[in-house]
Amino acid sequence: MSELLRSEKYGLPAVLLHWAIAVLIVVQFGLGWIMEELPEGPEKTSYFALHKSVGITIFFLAVLRLGWRVGHRPPALPSSMTPWERSLAGATHALLYVLIFLQPLSGYLSSSFSGYRTSFFGWPLPHWGWKDPVLNDFFSEVHEANALLLLAVALTHIAGALRHALRPGDRVFRRMLP
Repeated sequence: MSELLRSEKYGLPAVLLHWAIAVLIVVQFGLGWIMEELPEGPEKTSYFALHKSVGITIFFLAVLRLGWRVGHRPPALPSSMTPWERSLAGATHALLYVLIFLQPLSGYLSSSFSGYRTSFFGWPLPHWGWKDPVLNDFFSEVHEANALLLLAVALTHIAGALRHALRPGDRVFRRMLP
């Protein structure tokens, strides 16, 4: 029998979606960092196209993750957690969901008002906007500010996970391992 009871662990779909989204978010930060430093040209265009496709992938995986979460209650937090720890965990998770959805939406809207078409790994997607530098700048600023906020909240989440992983007898971290 597993060291953790089934009711104390997240289901395999939740675990796989969690880690896939986490890895892709790290990839997105790397792509964003690289592409911003490149001069205008085909290489930068290909990085932007990949960045957009990965962002759309994250969006769809987040939809699946949220759908799974709605139909499957997460394991209960241990009674050893203080009320403020429970509140912080809940707020962090809720904010992560909001930011993970806002990020690709703001990027897609920025792209829609840039005059460039968006594709998903080469497949053209609907174009919601028109060339409008003001709206493009607005959604681009939202996208960049959200990225920084997402990074801060993700680091808070990681710090909490490490705290659980390093605390003797604490099994919270192991709940999200396959």
